[in-house]
Amino acid sequence: MGVYTGPLLIDTDTKRLLELTATADRAQDAVEEIVSIVQRKAANLLDGLTDSNKAQIACHCQTKLYANDEVVFHQGDEPDAYYTVIRGAVSIYALNSSSKDGNSSDHHKGRSKYGVFITQLPPGESFGELSFNGDGNHSRRNAGVVSDGCHGESRIIAKQHGSSSSTSSSSTPEEVSDGCVLLLIPDKCYMREMYARHAAKHQTKDKINLLKSSSLFQHWTMDQLVKIAYVMKKRCFDKGSVIIQQGERMEHLWIIKSGTVRIIQKGIRNDVNARNGRRNSKEPVSVDIADLGAKDMIGLIECIDESAKKSQREAIVLTASELFFVPLSFFRPLLVQDACTFSLAEQVVERRRKWAEIRKEYAAKFPKMSMKLPKDAASMSNYAMDGCAISPKARTKRTSSKKELSSSIGSPSGLRRRPTDSLMRQQRRTTLDKLADEAGLS
Repeated sequence: MGVYTGPLLIDTDTKRLLELTATADRAQDAVEEIVSIVQRKAANLLDGLTDSNKAQIACHCQTKLYANDEVVFHQGDEPDAYYTVIRGAVSIYALNSSSKDGNSSDHHKGRSKYGVFITQLPPGESFGELSFNGDGNHSRRNAGVVSDGCHGESRIIAKQHGSSSSTSSSSTPEEVSDGCVLLLIPDKCYMREMYARHAAKHQTKDKINLLKSSSLFQHWTMDQLVKIAYVMKKRCFDKGSVIIQQGERMEHLWIIKSGTVRIIQKGIRNDVNARNGRRNSKEPVSVDIADLGAKDMIGLIECIDESAKKSQREAIVLTASELFFVPLSFFRPLLVQDACTFSLAEQVVERRRKWAEIRKEYAAKFPKMSMKLPKDAASMSNYAMDGCAISPKARTKRTSSKKELSSSIGSPSGLRRRPTDSLMRQQRRTTLDKLADEAGLS
């Protein structure tokens, strides 16, 4: 705990919480007051718990004051408690990271010994659950946590002793104590009163498991996964809900946890007179592009192509779905730093763009046909995230072959005249014909 030369100046609720938790024997009215304060300071912490759960937590919890730059726990420590920020902020760091410039967003000097900066947690946020397991075989801390002091709360109005309340100078702004206050729920109490609820509410560990199940993140280190998991938020959508509209600014990468989402391309279709080829009218048309399920992503195209600031397609929920979302402004730098992930993402985007072009061409050539997806659209399009993903070894081989091919041709124009492009055009025509056949049979 930090050492202060003057009186402890903090907000009333936090100061009262420190006083109430200073003793182990707590009366019923003290327990009720602790619960009340915690619900005001960390609104989501006790969500979904019974009154009995809350009372037990209030009986056993502790509060600790950490000075700025003081270590809360080191990476590799045994887990002792589940933590919640009541006042100030903390920063999370991980050693042995593969990110070369991961400390670029950390404004605290002299902390490189703790590892790469992962994220900062403000008041109301909790941490420490990753080390706990339902079987009691807990793992050591996979990251370290350091106090950022009273981050964001530099001054308060403190009434001066001995002054008259009727005078204008009775209250003056004073510097607050530069400390971070954390609420600690001891490990045994956490496992008994909260663990089951956390496991059911898709906390950080579940987010990491979801990320690891995607081919895009399978080779990521734990600290990279934790960094994303801490900023991932969840949203639930009912059938028929629109996640993102075409033309709307794309600000998030969406990761599907469960359910099915349909991607649709909207546009204008020209009706053409079959006899004279004249365009008679223009009418709106919606073309189904793909159906995406669990582990897939929405917004990857806009993430790769920074110039595409607006969503190029619309995403509509087919069945009740749960999705996590991450700000593109946060995810894009991480993606660019990891060459392997970026290459895999580019391959997915390339497949998706090609399939979208085929669907648009189909809509233009067969305007009277159904715009619904054919039965075997998934195998025809390879639009899904895990469709034909190329391993790093295979990608290296393909890149090498591509260089050899370019050198043997001598120029890009020579490449366009090669028979392989003719074959690709033939395959495109075959796909269009197959789409038309499918639509005609439906």
